[in-house]
Amino acid sequence: MSILNIEIKAICSDPSNIRDILLSRKADFKGTDHQIDTYFKANHGRFKMREGNIEYSLVHYDREDISGPKRSAVIYYHPRKTDPIKELLSRAIGELVVVDKQREIYYIDNIKFHIDIVKELGSFVEIEAIDKTGEIGAEKLYAQCREYLDLFKIPEEDLLTNSYSDMLLDKEILIRIGTIEEVVELSLQIPEFDYVYAAAEYYKRFKERRSLILIAECDGKPVGFKVGCSTEDHFQSLMGGVLPEFRRKGIADKLAKFQEQWCRENNFTTVRFRTKAKFKNMLFFALSRGFNIISFEDNDFNYLENRILLEKKL
Repeated sequence: MSILNIEIKAICSDPSNIRDILLSRKADFKGTDHQIDTYFKANHGRFKMREGNIEYSLVHYDREDISGPKRSAVIYYHPRKTDPIKELLSRAIGELVVVDKQREIYYIDNIKFHIDIVKELGSFVEIEAIDKTGEIGAEKLYAQCREYLDLFKIPEEDLLTNSYSDMLLDKEILIRIGTIEEVVELSLQIPEFDYVYAAAEYYKRFKERRSLILIAECDGKPVGFKVGCSTEDHFQSLMGGVLPEFRRKGIADKLAKFQEQWCRENNFTTVRFRTKAKFKNMLFFALSRGFNIISFEDNDFNYLENRILLEKKL
């Protein structure tokens, strides 16, 4: 079943105030549910198994990562508790992160409210204006969200752009400045690389240039990298990779965001990088992040070795 949601998530410094407002409006209180949300390594959107006494479902959703009201396309499936769905998915595609929370659930007409206490994160409030039939429409859903946003007096700085799963992953994954030696060591563990730069090659390329060496750590272990340097009038992103067992955790995205922010702060207006046609995931990743293909170099012997130059304006 596919449903249109318009949602707001925010830090909640005073849950009792939200609770009092809802009860004063005669909200239908469904109870407090202890929910374990297991997120899986989905290629697109977010995919989770929710295990609670009130709510028990398999959920896939695509949602805008913006503050304030955001649109979400949601598909629910309600398996039996005896079905081994979680075990099958964990084995088949792998678990990403687990969110443990206590959730108070309220309804006013088509609007659902959550007061959440999330383990390791704190207290939050969610507003979900829901259209199950397609008869309400996005415009009215947005208006309903804004009405309760004003009623709850939620300050703009408390609005969240991402999910609890993202917040937990942000705590788990650290992006830091690294060394050339760490990059070489990680490169040797990336199975797709058919050639790895030696440390001396990096030192030669970086001589008299501004360079940025980023390392991603998960629980203190280096698991990914991204490295580049200035060249002519742009920043050239040279190499990057994530160890296979740590992929689909958003690490590559975090490395890319860090690199682009550093470039802006250091007055670069353009980032470029080259890849090969055989690295389709890298190509799709770059295009999804706003890069454009600006040139193409044919390999006469193997089309998979064709080189593609991409550019992003910052």
